[in-house]
Amino acid sequence: MKLNLKIDGMGCDHCVKSVREALEGIEGVKVLDVKIGSAEVEAENEGLLKEIKEKLDDVGYDLV
Repeated sequence: MKLNLKIDGMGCDHCVKSVREALEGIEGVKVLDVKIGSAEVEAENEGLLKEIKEKLDDVGYDLV
């Protein structure tokens, strides 16, 4: 399933890199695109949304 994520706290290219690396570290998630304030991913199932939120929290960003 394709997910369009809105992410608070991103303001620069370093933020984009951090978010991309965090999302790429989740098994079952394929990163399609990351921009300041958003990311587009494909997730194997809806249950991964909780893991995505936790991973973003760990690196200092908030899933809206």
